[in-house]
Amino acid sequence: MKDWSSRHRGWLVAAVWAVIVLLIAGYTVREPVKDWWLAREACGGRLPAGDLEIVRTELRLGEVQESFDEDRGRYNCVLRDVNGKVVVAVDAYPEGHERDQELGFAGSSRPPHAVLPGGLPGFEDDNSLVYLMPECPRGAPAEAEKEKGTDEAAERRRLLVGTWTYFARSPAEKAAMLRLAVHMTNVVTEKLGCVGASLPAPADGAVPDERTYVPRTRAKGTACDALATARVPAAGRDGEVRIAIADGGIVGRCTLRATEASEDAREGAAIIELTAWRGDWGPRVREGGSGPDPLPMGEGIGRRPALTEHRAWAVATCDGDDVGFAAQWGEDYPSPDREPGTKYVPPAKAEKYEQSVLLREYVSAFATDQVRRGSCTDLKLPEKPERPE
Repeated sequence: MKDWSSRHRGWLVAAVWAVIVLLIAGYTVREPVKDWWLAREACGGRLPAGDLEIVRTELRLGEVQESFDEDRGRYNCVLRDVNGKVVVAVDAYPEGHERDQELGFAGSSRPPHAVLPGGLPGFEDDNSLVYLMPECPRGAPAEAEKEKGTDEAAERRRLLVGTWTYFARSPAEKAAMLRLAVHMTNVVTEKLGCVGASLPAPADGAVPDERTYVPRTRAKGTACDALATARVPAAGRDGEVRIAIADGGIVGRCTLRATEASEDAREGAAIIELTAWRGDWGPRVREGGSGPDPLPMGEGIGRRPALTEHRAWAVATCDGDDVGFAAQWGEDYPSPDREPGTKYVPPAKAEKYEQSVLLREYVSAFATDQVRRGSCTDLKLPEKPERPE
């Protein structure tokens, strides 16, 4: 046996090295093949290859998860890299608790971080998360139901689809992120059998627009005209306005910001915020500075005008959608401390009254202008507050 080993030692060494080389080669080939396979098969094979290549990093892809519940109308797909970081995530929420919870979370971040171009029904939240809310009406009733005389118009409803591309930062990546979001939203609506046209693909190079601040005087005649024409606190008279409202948007916002420090607002503080909300966002939406109660955004009796010293709320119907208009003080205004080192003193009745009067003026001017610009009816404004004795 020893003689045999001695005679064939060279052959054995060569065989061992051949096995090692084959193992290394197999591993080297396996990783690119796995990467290609995950990119090809992720999200039912519907992720656009070119856009995925733009938003991903140089790291290999690691895993993909996908689930679809047709009965519940729930869809989820997550593609991660080898480090477990999300490359693309798609979530679809039908009407109900999960959608209300997701919108409540989005609403608390004071959306939109950026508005979408081309009349797309949605917005970008922070961290490259695009929310789209396409119409998803129910199909026509069965023939048997028609014969019973129960034929009704298709019920109008909106689906929520969130698409997150973790690594989208540059303009090219943001454009790819937006195309991915629109494409995957159309994939989901197709899966769910939503009746109606698909969302249009964004124009070449189109990206969500974060909008910049303009001097208050230049906001006149824009969608934020109310902040340019209404009387505002001294801290905001020479301030700047962020105009973040777009055609077709689900939420739009006008923000008046102080450009100089004053006795009751620091430089850069938001003084007044006007927000337009389209559709039923459910009962969970809250915003900092809007008082202890959630915004009245649910259906039925909850959708009515409201007024406090923190927030004013008006409602209307635009193109068949319920729409809410809100006016509220900025997150840090009015300042709880009038002077450094002094304790917080609750506002007196007269001060609360004046704050309510101003907020009603803002929401009335804002809602009236928005209704005039859109196909809106049935505008309801909050009643005038009673002057305290």
